[in-house]
Amino acid sequence: MKKFLAFIVVLLIAAGAFVQFAVPKALTNYLKEKVKDSTTAQEVTLTLDSLPNAKIALGYIDTLHCTAADATIGELNLKKAQLDGSAIHIDVKELLFPTDGLTRDERTERVLRHANKLELSGVITEEGLKNFLTQKIGDQLRSPQVTMTPEGISAEGKVKILGREADVQIGGQIVARDGDLYFQMNHINLENAILRRVNLDKFLGDFNLTERVKLPFGMQFRDVELRQGEAFVKATKNN
Repeated sequence: MKKFLAFIVVLLIAAGAFVQFAVPKALTNYLKEKVKDSTTAQEVTLTLDSLPNAKIALGYIDTLHCTAADATIGELNLKKAQLDGSAIHIDVKELLFPTDGLTRDERTERVLRHANKLELSGVITEEGLKNFLTQKIGDQLRSPQVTMTPEGISAEGKVKILGREADVQIGGQIVARDGDLYFQMNHINLENAILRRVNLDKFLGDFNLTERVKLPFGMQFRDVELRQGEAFVKATKNN
Protein backbone atom coordinates (compact mmCIF):
# COMPACT_ATOMS: atom_id res chain seq x y z
CA MET A 1 0.00 0.00 0.00
CA LYS A 2 2.81 2.38 0.91
CA LYS A 3 4.56 1.64 -2.38
CA PHE A 4 1.34 2.38 -4.24
CA LEU A 5 0.88 5.70 -2.41
CA ALA A 6 4.50 6.59 -3.06
CA PHE A 7 3.98 5.85 -6.74
CA ILE A 8 0.90 8.09 -6.81
CA VAL A 9 2.84 10.90 -5.12
CA VAL A 10 5.70 10.59 -7.62
CA LEU A 11 3.20 10.54 -10.47
CA LEU A 12 1.49 13.67 -9.18
CA ILE A 13 4.83 15.44 -8.77
CA ALA A 14 5.82 14.48 -12.32
CA ALA A 15 2.47 15.66 -13.65
CA GLY A 16 2.80 18.91 -11.72
CA ALA A 17 6.31 19.47 -13.06
CA PHE A 18 5.08 18.81 -16.61
CA VAL A 19 2.25 21.30 -16.23
CA GLN A 20 4.43 23.88 -14.49
CA PHE A 21 7.43 23.77 -16.84
CA ALA A 22 6.83 21.75 -20.02
CA VAL A 23 3.58 23.46 -21.08
CA PRO A 24 4.87 27.06 -20.70
CA LYS A 25 8.07 26.09 -22.53
CA ALA A 26 6.10 24.49 -25.37
CA LEU A 27 3.86 27.55 -25.56
CA THR A 28 6.82 29.94 -25.60
CA ASN A 29 8.56 27.95 -28.35
CA TYR A 30 5.36 27.77 -30.42
CA LEU A 31 4.82 31.53 -30.28
CA LYS A 32 8.49 32.23 -31.06
CA GLU A 33 8.30 29.99 -34.11
CA LYS A 34 5.16 31.78 -35.32
CA VAL A 35 7.01 35.11 -35.11
CA LYS A 36 10.09 33.67 -36.84
CA ASP A 37 7.98 32.18 -39.64
CA SER A 38 6.24 35.49 -40.25
CA THR A 39 9.24 37.81 -39.97
CA THR A 40 12.21 35.56 -40.93
CA ALA A 41 13.98 37.00 -37.88
CA GLN A 42 16.96 34.95 -36.75
CA GLU A 43 16.92 36.14 -33.15
CA VAL A 44 13.65 36.41 -31.24
CA THR A 45 13.15 37.00 -27.51
CA LEU A 46 9.77 36.26 -25.96
CA THR A 47 8.43 36.44 -22.41
CA LEU A 48 5.09 35.34 -21.00
CA ASP A 49 3.75 36.54 -17.65
CA SER A 50 0.73 35.61 -15.58
CA LEU A 51 -0.29 35.97 -11.96
CA PRO A 52 -0.22 33.35 -10.61
CA ASN A 53 2.36 31.91 -13.00
CA ALA A 54 0.59 28.52 -13.03
CA LYS A 55 -2.13 30.05 -15.25
CA ILE A 56 0.26 29.85 -18.20
CA ALA A 57 0.12 26.05 -17.99
CA LEU A 58 -3.64 26.32 -18.54
CA GLY A 59 -3.16 28.61 -21.53
CA TYR A 60 -4.01 31.92 -19.84
CA ILE A 61 -1.42 34.66 -20.40
CA ASP A 62 -1.72 38.07 -18.78
CA THR A 63 0.96 39.75 -20.90
CA LEU A 64 3.17 38.77 -23.83
CA HIS A 65 6.23 40.67 -25.00
CA CYS A 66 8.36 39.67 -27.99
CA THR A 67 11.16 41.50 -29.81
CA ALA A 68 13.12 40.88 -33.01
CA ALA A 69 16.01 43.24 -33.74
CA ASP A 70 15.93 42.68 -37.50
CA ALA A 71 12.73 41.32 -39.03
CA THR A 72 11.40 41.08 -42.58
CA ILE A 73 7.70 41.24 -43.46
CA GLY A 74 7.41 39.90 -46.98
CA GLU A 75 10.26 41.79 -48.67
CA LEU A 76 10.22 44.79 -46.34
CA ASN A 77 12.76 45.10 -43.54
CA LEU A 78 11.50 46.21 -40.13
CA LYS A 79 13.86 47.55 -37.52
CA LYS A 80 12.93 47.01 -33.85
CA ALA A 81 9.98 44.72 -34.53
CA GLN A 82 7.90 44.09 -31.41
CA LEU A 83 4.87 41.94 -30.57
CA ASP A 84 2.77 42.77 -27.50
CA GLY A 85 -0.37 41.13 -26.21
CA SER A 86 -2.60 40.99 -23.14
CA ALA A 87 -5.35 38.75 -21.75
CA ILE A 88 -4.52 35.92 -24.16
CA HIS A 89 -6.14 32.48 -24.03
CA ILE A 90 -4.36 29.60 -25.75
CA ASP A 91 -5.89 26.16 -26.36
CA VAL A 92 -3.16 24.08 -24.70
CA LYS A 93 -4.70 20.79 -25.84
CA GLU A 94 -4.57 21.86 -29.50
CA LEU A 95 -1.04 23.16 -28.97
CA LEU A 96 0.29 19.89 -27.52
CA PHE A 97 -1.91 17.45 -29.45
CA PRO A 98 -2.75 19.11 -32.78
CA THR A 99 -5.83 17.99 -34.69
CA ASP A 100 -4.98 16.02 -37.81
CA GLY A 101 -5.78 17.41 -41.23
CA LEU A 102 -5.70 21.11 -40.35
CA THR A 103 -3.76 23.67 -42.33
CA ARG A 104 -1.26 25.84 -40.49
CA ASP A 105 -3.64 28.82 -40.57
CA GLU A 106 -6.57 26.72 -39.32
CA ARG A 107 -4.45 25.40 -36.48
CA THR A 108 -3.34 28.93 -35.59
CA GLU A 109 -6.97 29.99 -35.29
CA ARG A 110 -7.71 27.03 -33.03
CA VAL A 111 -4.66 27.60 -30.83
CA LEU A 112 -5.41 31.29 -30.23
CA ARG A 113 -8.80 31.31 -28.54
CA HIS A 114 -8.88 34.96 -27.47
CA ALA A 115 -6.75 38.06 -27.03
CA ASN A 116 -7.83 41.42 -25.63
CA LYS A 117 -4.87 43.02 -27.37
CA LEU A 118 -2.36 41.76 -29.92
CA GLU A 119 -0.10 44.27 -31.69
CA LEU A 120 2.89 43.96 -33.99
CA SER A 121 4.90 47.15 -34.40
CA GLY A 122 8.13 48.07 -36.12
CA VAL A 123 10.15 50.79 -37.81
CA ILE A 124 10.75 51.24 -41.54
CA THR A 125 13.98 53.16 -42.07
CA GLU A 126 14.96 55.28 -45.05
CA GLU A 127 17.50 52.61 -45.94
CA GLY A 128 14.88 49.88 -45.67
CA LEU A 129 12.48 51.68 -48.02
CA LYS A 130 15.33 52.48 -50.42
CA ASN A 131 16.33 48.80 -50.57
CA PHE A 132 12.72 47.79 -51.19
CA LEU A 133 12.28 50.27 -54.05
CA THR A 134 15.62 49.23 -55.57
CA GLN A 135 14.57 45.59 -55.51
CA LYS A 136 11.01 46.08 -56.76
CA ILE A 137 11.28 48.92 -59.30
CA GLY A 138 15.01 49.33 -59.86
CA ASP A 139 14.43 49.02 -63.60
CA GLN A 140 12.02 51.98 -63.53
CA LEU A 141 13.41 54.19 -60.78
CA ARG A 142 17.19 53.89 -60.79
CA SER A 143 19.48 54.69 -57.86
CA PRO A 144 16.66 55.89 -55.57
CA GLN A 145 17.49 58.03 -52.56
CA VAL A 146 14.83 58.21 -49.85
CA THR A 147 14.18 60.91 -47.26
CA MET A 148 11.52 60.60 -44.53
CA THR A 149 10.12 63.49 -42.47
CA PRO A 150 6.92 63.86 -40.41
CA GLU A 151 5.48 65.79 -43.38
CA GLY A 152 6.06 63.07 -45.97
CA ILE A 153 8.49 60.99 -48.01
CA SER A 154 10.55 61.99 -51.02
CA ALA A 155 12.33 59.54 -53.31
CA GLU A 156 14.76 60.84 -55.89
CA GLY A 157 16.18 58.84 -58.75
CA LYS A 158 16.44 58.53 -62.50
CA VAL A 159 13.86 57.25 -64.98
CA LYS A 160 14.25 56.40 -68.65
CA ILE A 161 11.42 57.72 -70.81
CA LEU A 162 11.25 57.76 -74.61
CA GLY A 163 14.90 56.78 -74.76
CA ARG A 164 15.98 59.64 -72.51
CA GLU A 165 17.10 59.60 -68.89
CA ALA A 166 15.69 62.20 -66.55
CA ASP A 167 15.98 63.03 -62.86
CA VAL A 168 12.70 62.54 -61.04
CA GLN A 169 11.48 63.31 -57.55
CA ILE A 170 8.53 61.42 -56.10
CA GLY A 171 6.61 62.68 -53.10
CA GLY A 172 4.36 60.44 -51.07
CA GLN A 173 3.33 58.71 -47.88
CA ILE A 174 3.28 55.24 -46.38
CA VAL A 175 -0.34 54.37 -45.67
CA ALA A 176 -2.20 51.40 -44.23
CA ARG A 177 -4.95 50.18 -46.56
CA ASP A 178 -6.95 46.94 -46.46
CA GLY A 179 -4.52 45.49 -43.93
CA ASP A 180 -1.42 46.14 -46.09
CA LEU A 181 1.18 48.91 -46.24
CA TYR A 182 1.51 51.02 -49.38
CA PHE A 183 3.93 53.68 -50.58
CA GLN A 184 1.37 56.09 -52.00
CA MET A 185 2.57 58.79 -54.41
CA ASN A 186 0.99 62.23 -54.30
CA HIS A 187 3.24 64.12 -56.75
CA ILE A 188 6.03 63.60 -59.32
CA ASN A 189 8.49 66.21 -60.54
CA LEU A 190 10.69 65.85 -63.63
CA GLU A 191 13.72 68.07 -64.15
CA ASN A 192 13.73 67.49 -67.93
CA ALA A 193 11.32 70.09 -69.29
CA ILE A 194 10.76 68.19 -72.54
CA LEU A 195 9.46 65.16 -70.68
CA ARG A 196 7.28 66.96 -68.14
CA ARG A 197 4.14 66.40 -70.21
CA VAL A 198 4.61 62.63 -70.20
CA ASN A 199 2.07 60.76 -68.10
CA LEU A 200 4.27 58.99 -65.57
CA ASP A 201 1.44 56.90 -64.12
CA LYS A 202 2.24 54.15 -66.62
CA PHE A 203 5.83 54.09 -65.34
CA LEU A 204 5.30 54.53 -61.61
CA GLY A 205 2.38 53.92 -59.27
CA ASP A 206 1.44 53.06 -55.70
CA PHE A 207 3.55 50.20 -54.37
CA ASN A 208 2.28 47.50 -52.02
CA LEU A 209 5.03 47.11 -49.43
CA THR A 210 3.55 43.99 -47.80
CA GLU A 211 1.93 42.24 -50.75
CA ARG A 212 0.76 38.66 -50.09
CA VAL A 213 2.06 38.79 -46.50
CA LYS A 214 -0.03 36.82 -44.02
CA LEU A 215 0.65 38.01 -40.49
CA PRO A 216 0.14 35.57 -37.59
CA PHE A 217 -3.18 35.41 -35.74
CA GLY A 218 -5.04 37.47 -38.34
CA MET A 219 -3.27 40.76 -37.59
CA GLN A 220 -3.45 43.54 -40.18
CA PHE A 221 -1.52 46.78 -40.59
CA ARG A 222 -3.68 49.72 -39.52
CA ASP A 223 -1.46 52.60 -38.32
CA VAL A 224 1.48 54.52 -39.78
CA GLU A 225 3.32 57.43 -38.15
CA LEU A 226 6.00 59.22 -40.18
CA ARG A 227 8.98 60.46 -38.18
CA GLN A 228 12.33 62.02 -39.00
CA GLY A 229 14.25 59.35 -40.90
CA GLU A 230 11.76 56.54 -40.27
CA ALA A 231 8.14 55.38 -40.25
CA PHE A 232 6.54 53.64 -37.28
CA VAL A 233 3.96 51.03 -38.33
CA LYS A 234 1.55 48.92 -36.32
CA ALA A 235 -0.60 45.88 -37.03
CA THR A 236 -3.44 44.77 -34.75
CA LYS A 237 -5.86 41.88 -34.53
CA ASN A 238 -9.63 42.12 -34.78
CA ASN A 239 -11.36 40.62 -31.75
